[in-house]
Amino acid sequence: MKNLNEINIIRAIMCLAIVGTHSISNYLRNIEVDQAAYDQYIIWIRFALLCSTPIFILLSESLIAKNYPDGLKKGFFGKRIKYILVPYLLVGLVVSYKSAGGDLAVFMEVVQRKVIYGQWYGFFVIVIFQFYILHRLIGKYLARVNPIGPILISFAISFTHVYAFVHMEAYHDLIVNVYPFWYKTNILMWLFYFIVAFYIGRYYEQLVGFLTAKLWVPLLMVLFSFGIIVFNYKVMDYGRISSERYDMLLYSVSAFLLLVALIRKFNFNSGTLVMISNFSFFIYLTHMIFLPYFVKLSMTFGESFFAYVISMSFLTIASCIGVAFLLYQSPFTRYFTGKIKYLEPSMPKPKTARMEPEYANEGR
Repeated sequence: MKNLNEINIIRAIMCLAIVGTHSISNYLRNIEVDQAAYDQYIIWIRFALLCSTPIFILLSESLIAKNYPDGLKKGFFGKRIKYILVPYLLVGLVVSYKSAGGDLAVFMEVVQRKVIYGQWYGFFVIVIFQFYILHRLIGKYLARVNPIGPILISFAISFTHVYAFVHMEAYHDLIVNVYPFWYKTNILMWLFYFIVAFYIGRYYEQLVGFLTAKLWVPLLMVLFSFGIIVFNYKVMDYGRISSERYDMLLYSVSAFLLLVALIRKFNFNSGTLVMISNFSFFIYLTHMIFLPYFVKLSMTFGESFFAYVISMSFLTIASCIGVAFLLYQSPFTRYFTGKIKYLEPSMPKPKTARMEPEYANEGR
């Protein structure tokens, strides 16, 4: 398999961004911030980081489309059930137990809501499995048609769905009351990302070659798409802090393409980010278990926004990696972590970025 340094680096950066986003939310819950300071820089950092979950999901389908150009192989779903779905279920049970307060009846209710219906931050796994099914069902058809049509149609569908969900009460109630899973897992919301990621993976090297040669294109796309977010917040009073904003569709794709181009063009590499990339799936699934416990410790650095967020993020990621390392020592507890190639005894620790098998650390 061809090494793809930029994919490992982007996966790690988005993992850090997700932990950072939740650290910021925790900061705002525990520190009194006046509106002027919030509008000065905090809100823009939050908006900029909201692309992290969509980019994780883009990474997943991009890898599938690139690595399996002729269709999914035998055993594809079995491996992903073992290395992705099983950790989702086990960590989901832990998160549910933590929320239930020791009450068995409440625990069963929370398990149904979180683990079955996906009403927690691990919902991305349900989205990814929908991507797998879509890839199996329509991947061969998409490979035969011009990408422009499917991309435009899927954008119209996803944008209309999210816009209507936010601004039309009847449609909002229909999705909440009729759709069986959590509204964030609805494939209509993620269809645009699936189609774009499919074609990114299929034409990966051609696309990266174009982007690195004309770096101003993805840069302009990011500035334009983030400008729309600024306009919607300032003028349209659209202040929703969530990755499923309808103006996040273009921004997330643009940010992904810009990161790919920058990392490839300047050959950026980092052993630390490669290591974090290997643990990223477990970090995403467990970071909200550890993060709240570091509030008091982080506040010893004062109420400085950056000191608080950086210390919270560092402590959380370090805890997740440490626990993953311990769990990986036993074949029984490895089911919680999924496959972590970095910890495989026969695998030399990479000094440069290596492309991991896509089932080991796919999009979050």
